[in-house]
Amino acid sequence: MSALETGRPDRSRRRLRVILILMVVAWLPALPFAAGAALTSLTGCQVNEANTYPCPVAGHDIGELLYGLMMTGWVLIAFLPFMALTLLLAAVQGLLMLVGAWRRRGETRHETHDRPRHDLRGG
Repeated sequence: MSALETGRPDRSRRRLRVILILMVVAWLPALPFAAGAALTSLTGCQVNEANTYPCPVAGHDIGELLYGLMMTGWVLIAFLPFMALTLLLAAVQGLLMLVGAWRRRGETRHETHDRPRHDLRGG
């Protein structure tokens, strides 16, 4: 039975889904850090580990928020091996999918060459 007949995705697609879920989980802690870095860059405020600094934006001080967002970068150190592993898994899965597509393309090419050709010129 093919994947279409059973209604289930093939192993390659299931593996890809698992890798994508792992990537989301591993890379999720990077979002607050990236948001903090973007806000710090946009506002021009000073942020470091030693202290919080006032950062007035539209009448509100977001210095504490920026400090908290930027400190999540320390959590990323623990996640770096998992982040790298998800990138490696995704690259291997991508190569496996390319090789599978290449093999399927070769099989269909051989099937078309094995068929008898009909001469349309009538001769």
